[in-house]
Amino acid sequence: MNTTVNNNSDQIKGLVFSIQSYSVHDGPGTRTTVFMNDCPLRCKWCCNPEGLFSNPILLHSNVKCVMCGDCIEACSNGAISVEKEDLVFDRSICDKCTTMECVDVCLHEGNSISGKYYTIAELMHRFSRERAFWGDKGGITLSGGEPLLQKDFILPLLKECKKAYIHTCIESTANVNSEYWLEVLNYVDWVFTDIKHMDPDKHKSMCGVKNNLILKNIKLLAQADWWNGFVVPRIPIIPGFNDDDENIIKTAQYVKEIGLEVINILPFHRLGESKYRQLSRTYLLENQVAPTEEKMVHIKTLIEKEGLTCFIGHNTPF
Repeated sequence: MNTTVNNNSDQIKGLVFSIQSYSVHDGPGTRTTVFMNDCPLRCKWCCNPEGLFSNPILLHSNVKCVMCGDCIEACSNGAISVEKEDLVFDRSICDKCTTMECVDVCLHEGNSISGKYYTIAELMHRFSRERAFWGDKGGITLSGGEPLLQKDFILPLLKECKKAYIHTCIESTANVNSEYWLEVLNYVDWVFTDIKHMDPDKHKSMCGVKNNLILKNIKLLAQADWWNGFVVPRIPIIPGFNDDDENIIKTAQYVKEIGLEVINILPFHRLGESKYRQLSRTYLLENQVAPTEEKMVHIKTLIEKEGLTCFIGHNTPF
């Protein structure tokens, strides 16, 4: 296997907020999933809010904090104070901070930084090290956030992966420039992308943007001359938002019309709720209920009546 990268690999850097080894839910086989910062959407249920930032960001854990006060003294901007026996961070200052002295002096990991810059060479080295554990069907998955927003980093990284015969997958919002979307997917084997709602205004109400570009790009990819690629549209099921029969049927009909055959439906969950507290933000869907198992089966039945294959959650062959 050739893992030599070009001379520019040490100059280009990408911002990553997490790397998950031995992942089994982000594509075929066992994979290394790289979560990239920045996203064009603002979904109210986002489970990776730390990935919405285009810079490293401060996280604070009340569970680990011992209220020693060292971070208050270390902060040169006076952005940390005490209120009702808890630390309070002025996020208008903290979210732009580049020095983060409060992290350096915290010996209990109450303060930490989300987001680290990697070169292509560093990631390729990690991929090479973990490749032995992927198996025949595994590889790497680029997730986020929206990995395609870091254009200058992602495209050359994917090219290096192809040179090394690494199976590549992305989890994308599809809300990116269409020409670039088609260009970068020449180096991708699998694509997971969400269709959160078919109505553009309802989509904007919960995700911050309309869905026109998203639907356009999914159609372009489905109908492109994309050698052996595989596209899996996903629907995150949010009761009261997109789980009505009309929207589900319209989504299934759209997927069928553009030539795709599979939909993966994912039940709403609150796994990222604690991260909002660490970012001093309010989780807007704290009272949102999850869909029942019966509801998920009903949605699956509606989709299959349109002639598609539907998988619930992570119970998939991929």
